[in-house]
Amino acid sequence: MDMIKHPQKYGLEETIKGCCGTGFLEAGPLCKSLSGTCEDVSKYLFFDSVHPTQKAYSVIATYALQKLLPLL
Repeated sequence: MDMIKHPQKYGLEETIKGCCGTGFLEAGPLCKSLSGTCEDVSKYLFFDSVHPTQKAYSVIATYALQKLLPLL
């Protein structure tokens, strides 16, 4: 995906590990207040080890709408 190869286009800095905990193992319920989170989630592609951040979802949704709306 382009966000991983060219993160700077989207204002991202980290595309490998997630914002929560270590960024490699925690997902969903394992991502708790004791796990800690990164300082600026908007610079991350993933919030935990599998789920995209709000910013990533926004980029994906915008792309999908641009491609799908003309087909309706």
